[in-house]
Amino acid sequence: MQKNRNISLDLLKVLACIGVILLHTTMGGFKETGSWNLLAYLYYLGTYSIPLFFMVNGYLLLGKREITYPYILQKVKWILITVSSWNIIVWLFKRDFAVNPIKKIVGSLLQKGYFFQFWFFGALILIYLCLPVLKTVINSKRKYVYILSLLVAIGFIVELANIFLQMPIQTHVMQTFRLWTWFFYYFLGGYIAQFNVDNLKYRFKNWMKIVSILLALISPIILFFLAKNTYHNLFAEYFYDTLFVKVSTLGIFLTILTLTLNENRNEWIVFISNQTMGVFIIHTYIMKLWERIFGFNFVGAYLLFALFTLSVSFIIVGMLMKIPYFNRIVKL
Repeated sequence: MQKNRNISLDLLKVLACIGVILLHTTMGGFKETGSWNLLAYLYYLGTYSIPLFFMVNGYLLLGKREITYPYILQKVKWILITVSSWNIIVWLFKRDFAVNPIKKIVGSLLQKGYFFQFWFFGALILIYLCLPVLKTVINSKRKYVYILSLLVAIGFIVELANIFLQMPIQTHVMQTFRLWTWFFYYFLGGYIAQFNVDNLKYRFKNWMKIVSILLALISPIILFFLAKNTYHNLFAEYFYDTLFVKVSTLGIFLTILTLTLNENRNEWIVFISNQTMGVFIIHTYIMKLWERIFGFNFVGAYLLFALFTLSVSFIIVGMLMKIPYFNRIVKL
């Protein structure tokens, strides 16, 4: 494990954060008509954001020599503190006193309540609780390959079922519990962490980076037409199990990871990266602010919606990070 900060991981977090914003802000610009446009392109470009978040987290934790339950329970504790704090803040602000706040807290981890995006934290908690045991079992590159192969096979079966049924079967499982998907990306990040970065830079040739970038850039076109004509469901979340998205995500991850970035010259990446989790937390309420003030009844509304949500979220999180206590619940 690297002693110095790997700024490439920070850049991956920034890109993933932007992708999440695109996923949540651009769909309204093409969903009703089902027609291809720039917003559809940006939406499906954001497909890789959640897989990248899981990969970065897996890279960081599974890259450690050991993972103990006291360490994991500490991380779970802070996730629960963060989730509880934000739910209580909104509960108080809305004066929603007729509702049990515990239900809101638990509901948010199950893609319900005030923060539907907190399903990510719910899935992360489930993964964390398994890590100390799994780390002792998966203790070699070969075992990583075995478990990844199994998870790829499961995802491939899901993909075939979706194609055969002409609909995504994942609709029957809330995102929190699609653990076969999240474990794949988590372990893929962990597997990459078993290799020396300099060795990866040597192995991952420039032509591979070019192919990875091209795949990522053309993928929104492919995903849109698959969603419309095969899955008959436009939501990008149902592509996380596809082999195409898994290969493309791996390519993006390795392309960024193997960049040579100097931390002193790219301090802005670290600065923005430190705010990404806060942006992930609050951006849905910035979206509601736009909807209330501006609406969408003008040309370019959805593009401005995405830019507004992204920029205002970063500005507000930047201010919150200077306030005691809030600076702890806008980053994990």
